[in-house]
Amino acid sequence: MTFDPIGVAHRLLAPRIAYLIGTKDQAGTANLIPVSNLTSVSTDPQQVALAVLKRWRTHENLLTAPGFTVTVPTMAQLDGVWKLGARYSKFPITEPTEKLADCGLDLDTESSSYGPVVPTELGWLSCRTVARFDLGGDHGITVGEIEQAWFNSDYLTGDGKPKGVTHPLMQQTGNLFTTTGEMRAAPYF
Repeated sequence: MTFDPIGVAHRLLAPRIAYLIGTKDQAGTANLIPVSNLTSVSTDPQQVALAVLKRWRTHENLLTAPGFTVTVPTMAQLDGVWKLGARYSKFPITEPTEKLADCGLDLDTESSSYGPVVPTELGWLSCRTVARFDLGGDHGITVGEIEQAWFNSDYLTGDGKPKGVTHPLMQQTGNLFTTTGEMRAAPYF
């Protein structure tokens, strides 16, 4: 029997940072989940593209929400981040308000009108939605333009450069996570 790697080909793109995506539904209920499918797609203006599984509440929120937040967690926040991924991690609390209360992370619900952020992590972004795409797959795509950025001065300088090894939380696959072990600068030519 031969194995066809196409069904798990996305694993070759790992590890990826497990970003926390904050949203609010139409009633204003906040939610926060880990998502590793996010990338910068423009630097002028600053924009990011986010792909979220269509069966998740966050995808439903993104269909109507004016924006979303992105928090960059560290390995030290693994337990709380994993709890926020309740539908995937099997954490028994999936209702957003209770899940946020029980995740164990310090949440800030005031800094962005788009959703909660976690100010004890590496930093966060507040993004206004500028486009939504459905390419027919199991994820919906949302593009957001960054309106606000905050860097945690414990880890980053005011212009976002790391002060040392930052240890972002990175998902390898499923419940396997890793982080950076060293930082090296390559010489400019």
